[in-house]
Amino acid sequence: MSSSRFVQLRANNVASDQTISFRAGFPVLSFTIPAQNGVLDPRSIRLNGNLQIFKEIGGANDTATGRPEGQPPYDGDADRITMDNRLGIYAMWDQLVIRHDRSKQICENIQNYNRYMSQYLGLTSSVQDLTGHMNEAALCQPNADAMYLNVVSSGTQPGGAPADRTLRPKAFSCYLPCGFLMSGQSLNLMENSFGGLTIEIHLSPDSNCLFTQTGATPANRAQAFYELSNLSLSCEVHDVPAEEMAALSSQSTGEMEFNTITSLYTTINSTNAQIQYSLGLRYLQSAFLNFVPATHINNIAENGLALTQLSQSAIAPGAQANALVNVQSVQFLRGGVNYPMDFTVRDVSQITGNVDVATVGAESSFNVPDAMLSRLLAESVVPEAMVDKTSMSPANMSRTYTMAPDGAANADSYKNVKDGGALYGLGVRLSQFNAGEDYSQEQFGLSLETDLTSDNPNGVYLYFKSKSKLVWGPSGVQLLK
Repeated sequence: MSSSRFVQLRANNVASDQTISFRAGFPVLSFTIPAQNGVLDPRSIRLNGNLQIFKEIGGANDTATGRPEGQPPYDGDADRITMDNRLGIYAMWDQLVIRHDRSKQICENIQNYNRYMSQYLGLTSSVQDLTGHMNEAALCQPNADAMYLNVVSSGTQPGGAPADRTLRPKAFSCYLPCGFLMSGQSLNLMENSFGGLTIEIHLSPDSNCLFTQTGATPANRAQAFYELSNLSLSCEVHDVPAEEMAALSSQSTGEMEFNTITSLYTTINSTNAQIQYSLGLRYLQSAFLNFVPATHINNIAENGLALTQLSQSAIAPGAQANALVNVQSVQFLRGGVNYPMDFTVRDVSQITGNVDVATVGAESSFNVPDAMLSRLLAESVVPEAMVDKTSMSPANMSRTYTMAPDGAANADSYKNVKDGGALYGLGVRLSQFNAGEDYSQEQFGLSLETDLTSDNPNGVYLYFKSKSKLVWGPSGVQLLK
């Protein structure tokens, strides 16, 4: 009978002061689980460390040690720096890469990982989860105020002298949802089998995961940054019993099947948007996407990770400025033909009376999201049979907010959406029996009709979930999609 042991590994590339940050020139965080006589349970992998947010470099209130000033609660609401409450520490993970340690070949690579996690967490975690265990594990919070007070704010001794103020880092221990680590299959770490693996986290720029609640960008707040410290990766390894050593050491080849995510990015800026890609995927399970104004990306004044609806320009004339854009119809296409639905989905926004509150105010009789599109989105991320809780609700799917950047002065700003924040997106499940659809020869397409009338490019992050097979042998690994 094998015995289990928990292994804790240091990061491969930390600075001399044992900290790492994007600002200091360390955009990649790397851990290596070395080859050994053991079997790894990938589901046990956790990334641990401390997070500290600094609102500026230097400043009048430096501590006695010369460290930059933190964001203490007594600093008030003036241009306060904060971060996306649903994501927590995941806001800092821009890309996840898993490599075969010996050959350095990629086993799985998920780009735009933080926006994928926002959609995944929103659809598979309840608001209570964000308050409870996800708060402890990944610093997630149920709303913007909780995020500011419980995670971003770190100063103690309010009102005391600068030298007496203590900066209190926030600890996290998060798992990394992805197909390779959540496949449920063990991994033989012996040198002549799969061997070791390397996990890389590409960090997000400070200006993309931090933002000011008021939308203002004074010079000192533009210098806001985050810092990670005391980093480690922990996992569970089962030692190989002597009676099984010969059998496991002879496993020089093997394979693993799992679902993985392929991510693409584009922009749309018209009333009739056409998106088409040749994916080259043979076993496509589903496709889903989310939106953000292109001007919000890497902008310290805006939450560039919010899952908002399409929107008009901030300088659009009249009441249209910062207003949401209605999606009038949606078509999912395969080779230019409607698929898997052979009809066009007409959004509920086209029903008389269901209009934009920001445009007509009290004249609106009701304002709800489209139930069919919401169901399609949820099914595309995780099938309904596998989900028993979610934070999707009329509060975070409806068009009851605006894109006003000042979340302090405007209660209806997208920065203050209830139930964890805005959770809009589109998606479709293509495979009903987990077999996948062949898109290796056919293009995936999406056709949108909207009422976008101003010049405001909206970024579109597309995610394609497909079944993959990882095959390894003495010459390395190969990922088959």
